[in-house]
Amino acid sequence: MKVGRYLVALAFLWMANPTVAAATATSPEEASKFLDTLASYALNVLRSDQLSLEEREAKVRSLLAENFDLPKIGRFVLGKSWREASEEQQKEYQRLFGDFVTQTYAKRLGGYTGEAFKIVKADAYGKNDALVLTEIARPSGPPLKAGWRVTNGNGGLKILDVVVEGVSMAATQRSEFQAVVKNHGLDGLIEMLRLRVDKFSARGA
Repeated sequence: MKVGRYLVALAFLWMANPTVAAATATSPEEASKFLDTLASYALNVLRSDQLSLEEREAKVRSLLAENFDLPKIGRFVLGKSWREASEEQQKEYQRLFGDFVTQTYAKRLGGYTGEAFKIVKADAYGKNDALVLTEIARPSGPPLKAGWRVTNGNGGLKILDVVVEGVSMAATQRSEFQAVVKNHGLDGLIEMLRLRVDKFSARGA
């Protein structure tokens, strides 16, 4: 995949929500080291034969929660409905959104064992962020290409978005959520998230 496809997808995120920019410029070199450290830890967890599938998923969930800027991603995904929501709705939505994202991606990653992660390049993105391009080798099929938007906020380096084969995680989720809000209102979206989170929890139990 060409770098341009990453930039097109991420440009949507940047223009749609410029407030996610961090106050401190993010060094591409530091962002690259940050991703490399996270990947090494994650792959060690996923390859461990001393951990059950549930234990691997739990560790990956914790890793995602610590290193993704879930509050900012959650606000972007909700769009204008965030400003229209009550404080109680905002709190419940953010709680459920964090659980939903970490459960979803931990479940997808939990069964992986043979993948190898390679940093391709890292560049400045916008005024304050960095974009790290990576390849994830797979036992079958071509490498999975992904771009990681990293920002430097008060809590240190955090991931704002993942673009896989040109598709932005945040933009895709925003489109889905806005459709639910349009048809069922914000309370309908919150209930949908609650049901999905409960479903994941029931499977884990």
